[in-house]
Amino acid sequence: MGTALLLVAVVAAAGACLPGSSAQLLGPARHMQRSYAAHPAPGSARETVPVAHRAAAGVAVRPAPVVNAAVAATATTGAVTHAAAPAPVPAAGSASRRSGSPTFLELMLLGVLLPALIWLAVQLWRERDSRRRSEQRILEFLATAGHELRTPLTAISGYVSLARMGGLADPEKFDVAMDRMTDETRRMSALLDELVLLARLDLRQPLHREPVNLARLCREAVADAQASSPHHPIRLTILPGQYSVIGDRDRLYQVVANLLANVRHHTPVGTRTVLGLGNEDGHRVIEVIDDGPGIPPELREKAFDRFVHGGKPTAPVPKEASGGGNGLGLSVAAAVIGAHGGTLTLEPSERGAWFRIRLPA
Repeated sequence: MGTALLLVAVVAAAGACLPGSSAQLLGPARHMQRSYAAHPAPGSARETVPVAHRAAAGVAVRPAPVVNAAVAATATTGAVTHAAAPAPVPAAGSASRRSGSPTFLELMLLGVLLPALIWLAVQLWRERDSRRRSEQRILEFLATAGHELRTPLTAISGYVSLARMGGLADPEKFDVAMDRMTDETRRMSALLDELVLLARLDLRQPLHREPVNLARLCREAVADAQASSPHHPIRLTILPGQYSVIGDRDRLYQVVANLLANVRHHTPVGTRTVLGLGNEDGHRVIEVIDDGPGIPPELREKAFDRFVHGGKPTAPVPKEASGGGNGLGLSVAAAVIGAHGGTLTLEPSERGAWFRIRLPA
């Protein structure tokens, strides 16, 4: 809106200064014409030659050019003792004014205003295009979020209907149904939590800040991941140094846990992972590297997009690691690191996936 108002103001200023402006070019001439008609100069032909004399001499009563009227009156009545003064010679540049051609000053103003108008038009077009793309992303996000939420709700609704029809009379089937509904409820709750977190990060709401020991955080994340999936060995490597940062500990832990969970969800049993911690150029660096099949080339460029699901593993995945994610893990991780002033990148690697986190010290 501010850019549009500025554009209107510049256009108005340009219209007031550019050639052909009626207020600037025609106004003075019209004022002089009205002034001359109302107050003729002393001794002019219009003052000394009455209309009756010109009519008696055969001169049309309709106002004629001043010089012609004076000459006619002198020839017939002799009432005029002197001729009207000759018309003034136009000043230099007045001909260009009357013809509408621009002056040097106007050309200078045009040279300054025209690039500004072009720049403003380009900015307006970019803002409109960016707003259109943003609205399109929001619509796609809402549609995908609705689909992701519908999946667990459909499963829960199915088990409820089955129970009402007496299909869960068998205690074993009942236990299975309860476990599935619990899993789907947990999945839906996690999805809603991540959607709320993404909305907060999009609105740039501040995170909780406190000193965080990244070395301790990484040790806890590795221990929890190893307990969840002992079939995926993890090696922790911490180089000597200080690893304290100011940030939201829970969110930073969530990022590291999500990266380790990706290995469990999308790699075969036995895939090895290395979690490294070090310092580089005033930044704390956390790396998660696995020797699995890696991320498919068609998914690498959009790995951090929302609701992008990874490829299928090439070997059986243990039961405790199955189920996959909701496609928000990496996008949430990237948003959290960005809110801390850092970066999360997917580095090129010949084998497996290599994620790299950089946080300001």
